[in-house]
Amino acid sequence: MEQWKLSILIGVILIILAALFAAIRKEISIWTILIVILAVVDIAVGILRKMKEN
Repeated sequence: MEQWKLSILIGVILIILAALFAAIRKEISIWTILIVILAVVDIAVGILRKMKEN
């Protein structure tokens, strides 16, 4: 799998896991927020890598 696709996939999985974790605990902690921020950065890096390829 190409690196940019893998980066975007990991970002999406992290967001899903953070949402599930927040739903199970019924609260949003600082760790959940940090995971979502990390996932958004990972998706952004994946998009930048794709744009550099073209």
